[in-house]
Amino acid sequence: MAYGKVALGMGTAALILAGCSKPAPKIVAAPVMPVGHVYPVAVDVPPPVSPRIKFTPAQKAEIQQAFNVVGLKSALMVAALSCSEQDQYDAFMHSFQPHVLQAQHEVDAYFHKASGPYSGQKMEDTFITLLANNQSVAGIAQGQIFCLNNQAEFKAVLAIQTPQQLDSFVTDEPPTSQVASATPAK
Repeated sequence: MAYGKVALGMGTAALILAGCSKPAPKIVAAPVMPVGHVYPVAVDVPPPVSPRIKFTPAQKAEIQQAFNVVGLKSALMVAALSCSEQDQYDAFMHSFQPHVLQAQHEVDAYFHKASGPYSGQKMEDTFITLLANNQSVAGIAQGQIFCLNNQAEFKAVLAIQTPQQLDSFVTDEPPTSQVASATPAK
């Protein structure tokens, strides 16, 4: 009996409400659009182990540029693995392998000079691992939009024709998140 009263009460209430209510407006969710770079544009260059180790302003600019290119390569690798975009990553590397390899050699040389041949390799390995880990954590924080952003990022990167355009891309495009760093994510 209790069920009958509840059903009758709900049915009566529904009829009353239906007679005086307007149709509910349709709620259309806005499409989630990519927001630009999924990686930070500039990658912090770790300081040398001694203040006596100096670099000229021109060397610092070249080093920063090399770190930015290596940072892009790392971010695209994280994206490729996270979003099943290995073909896109391979296309990027096919197009820019000599330039990326040159940037990697500049990063190697920086760590060698900044902290010595043995310490430099360990410092570089730690830096590259932390960079990729931080990029991965940033991707996880983006949730479902991460792969959508990466599709846009790969499209932009694969439209680049020259190493100079790539250098401009990693230097001039605005980031969507904080600068990557070789310090662990908190």
